[in-house]
Amino acid sequence: MRKVHLFLVLVHFIYISTSRSDSISERDILLQFKGSISDDPYNSLASWVSDGDLCNSFNGITCNPQGFVDKIVLWNTSLAGTLAPGLSNLKFIRVLNLFGNRFTGNLPLDYFKLQTLWTINVSSNALSGPIPEFISELSSLRFLDLSKNGFTGEIPVSLFKFCDKTKFVSLAHNNIFGSIPASIVNCNNLVGFDFSYNNLKGVLPLRICDIPVLEYISVRNNLLSGDVSEEIQKCQRLILVDLGSNLFHGLAPFAVLTFKNITYFNVSWNRFGGEIGEIVDCSESLEFLDASSNELTGRIPTGVMGCKSLKLLDLESNKLNGSIPGSIGKMESLSVIRLGNNSIDGVIPRDIGSLEFLQVLNLHNLNLIGEVPEDISNCRVLLEL
Repeated sequence: MRKVHLFLVLVHFIYISTSRSDSISERDILLQFKGSISDDPYNSLASWVSDGDLCNSFNGITCNPQGFVDKIVLWNTSLAGTLAPGLSNLKFIRVLNLFGNRFTGNLPLDYFKLQTLWTINVSSNALSGPIPEFISELSSLRFLDLSKNGFTGEIPVSLFKFCDKTKFVSLAHNNIFGSIPASIVNCNNLVGFDFSYNNLKGVLPLRICDIPVLEYISVRNNLLSGDVSEEIQKCQRLILVDLGSNLFHGLAPFAVLTFKNITYFNVSWNRFGGEIGEIVDCSESLEFLDASSNELTGRIPTGVMGCKSLKLLDLESNKLNGSIPGSIGKMESLSVIRLGNNSIDGVIPRDIGSLEFLQVLNLHNLNLIGEVPEDISNCRVLLEL
């Protein structure tokens, strides 16, 4: 029994010794990272000193219970420099969050060793070059945000190779071209993706709505095309869909407005045509509806007035006709109404004056008759008429 006890003590000693030596090694790794920083305007790394306590005094560092670096969170610190390859030797790191800095270059190839990473967030930096293909080998990755940088080239086909755990990917605001890889549909746990403000072409991948938990789709401001109505309407869990400023055509997926969780719907600046169609049971969650600058025809359906939580209604610059539904005054949450540049006629409904939160009422270049109702003076926060 005594021998067993001594053995356990020895094992514990070896474990503690190893942990301490690794902690010292990790301190050196972080000091190397600090050494690659060319400017630290807010002295964010002033506490990173050779005799400092890695887990308790290094700003932005969180350790796991065993004393190893678990998280690096240095966001909005305006650090300038390059990303030190040595971080790849942090064997237990799960979170690398460097949002809002001025790092240049690219993610070092050595980072393929970071197999424990759950989160990479290097948004809002000055990184450039192609999207590193090694990211596809990080099989534990849940969250990837490379947005607001200068990445170029195509989205690697292999990016979604091992994506069983991936929940969110943002490549927005870069200089990426090519198409969206069809392999994205294999990411069964993907909750959302944001590829907006790039130069992507082609179509949305077929079966994109086969992803069972998909809630966020944002591809705004690209060169994507095709008829998306039938496919998008299969994404029953959608909370946000932003297809704005592309080349999509056919019917717009207005059926999404009836989905229980939808809050944001933007199909503006495309080539959608046809009528909006009657909307039955508009979602009580919907707050933003923008279908402006398309080729929509027909009347504004009265079903839109059932969107009780709507704050913005923008149908400007289409080919809509008929009159403004009188029940628009019952949409008590509305703060923005834009219906200008259509063939809408009739009078301005008097009940608009009951919209106490209305800030913008754009009815320019319509075929309206009569006078502006005096009740509009009740809209105390109206800024634009």
